Amino acid sequence: MASLDIEIPFNQDAEAALIGALFIAPDCIDAVRDIIAPTDFYTPLHRSIFDAICAISANGEIPSPITIRPYLVDNEELKQAGGSAYLVGLTTSGSSVIAIAGLARQIRELSQRRDLIDAMADMIGRACNTNADDSISSVMEDADCSLTSILNRELAENSGIKQVSVAQAFDEMIEEMNQPQSGVTCGDIACLDDCLGPIRRHHLAIMAGRPGMGKTAAALCYALGAAKRGHGILFVTLEMNRLELMQRAASALIFDGHRGVPYELIRDARVQGDDMRGLMSARRSFHDLPINIVDAGSLTIGRLNAIVRRWKRRMAAKGQNLGLVVVDYLQLLHPDSKTRSTVEAVSEVSRGLKAIAKTHDLGVLALAQLNRGVEQREDKRPMLSDLRDSGQIEQDADAVVFLYRAEYYLRLAEPKEDVDKIEWQRALDAVSKKIDFIVAKRRNGTTGTARGEFHGAFMAVRG
Repeated sequence: MASLDIEIPFNQDAEAALIGALFIAPDCIDAVRDIIAPTDFYTPLHRSIFDAICAISANGEIPSPITIRPYLVDNEELKQAGGSAYLVGLTTSGSSVIAIAGLARQIRELSQRRDLIDAMADMIGRACNTNADDSISSVMEDADCSLTSILNRELAENSGIKQVSVAQAFDEMIEEMNQPQSGVTCGDIACLDDCLGPIRRHHLAIMAGRPGMGKTAAALCYALGAAKRGHGILFVTLEMNRLELMQRAASALIFDGHRGVPYELIRDARVQGDDMRGLMSARRSFHDLPINIVDAGSLTIGRLNAIVRRWKRRMAAKGQNLGLVVVDYLQLLHPDSKTRSTVEAVSEVSRGLKAIAKTHDLGVLALAQLNRGVEQREDKRPMLSDLRDSGQIEQDADAVVFLYRAEYYLRLAEPKEDVDKIEWQRALDAVSKKIDFIVAKRRNGTTGTARGEFHGAFMAVRG
């Protein structure tokens, strides 16, 4: 049999053009990283340059031939290519912004072809060697495994699909059990941690309630508490802007259970004296917390998926592990495709949130608004049936927690006659500053109710 003369597929010009284009249009770096990795570059020098570009971008800096030079000071390939002059020359060979995605896809495809050639090279040698103690069935089985491994990597990158043997899945389970802590917990709302347990990787937890129940306050305090424990958090705010969210977060963070800076003072810019000193102390605390905010007035589930992917990389570059994505709130997310009804839209979004949890190996906590049907009955405590008009939320969720504050409804029902106010005041005192966490669904766990504290003046939830 004649020997095979294989020409390795690569395109150095495309690699140089892409790098030059990224120097010109650094805003495209995240989009390119969604397509390729440094290892997809054939030329070692281009691989090192792209790796440095990604590192600089992850640190919040703008990559250029000047800023990238310290990352490559000991790179022998760059010295042989001409040093700084080569980097500057890349900017002149850079392609237009319009062509960036096409160049990235071409480089990725060539890399995949090389992976396939590398995987099959050994198989070709073994198949040609009839003198070796190597059965043809063994060669064919190994070839099939190599092809399957390449296909699995491609599926995982493009759709989150993973195919493994039960033995491998068992080993992953044991490794997960040996981790110091599996999942995200809050700490500041201990009663919820006890009742709900940790929000684990791949899990979608829903926190639902009517307006006025404290959903945003509870989710924000949960996120802050988890961040203080070292969990990386991404808070996606769709209802209020980041400044409104930070006003609430600052008041909640400063509150120690007894004293703090009231939210209204921060909101109205009336903070003075000791309160201002407390606020500045909170500023230092926020700088140390691994929590980031996505402020979006309108967002599709597909766009959120891309945002989560990029933030996971950015946080990893800083040594932080993104463990929880908080979405406020689910019904404000839009599906990627046009749907005929609100129910279909919510169903697509809830499925998308579950997919994000699985694809990116993290937990998702999504707030959900309950419809007015809750308030049309005498007992206003939410039930799972209240979610059934909201698409597939109940089916997709691994856990469902309802928030209920009897105080809210009692204040709305204040009697006009003094004779009735004594009993009303007694009932109000019994539930003042109380918030119930009703765990109505918990996959692989028990359900129940935990009672925490809601300090509305400070937008703080404790337990």
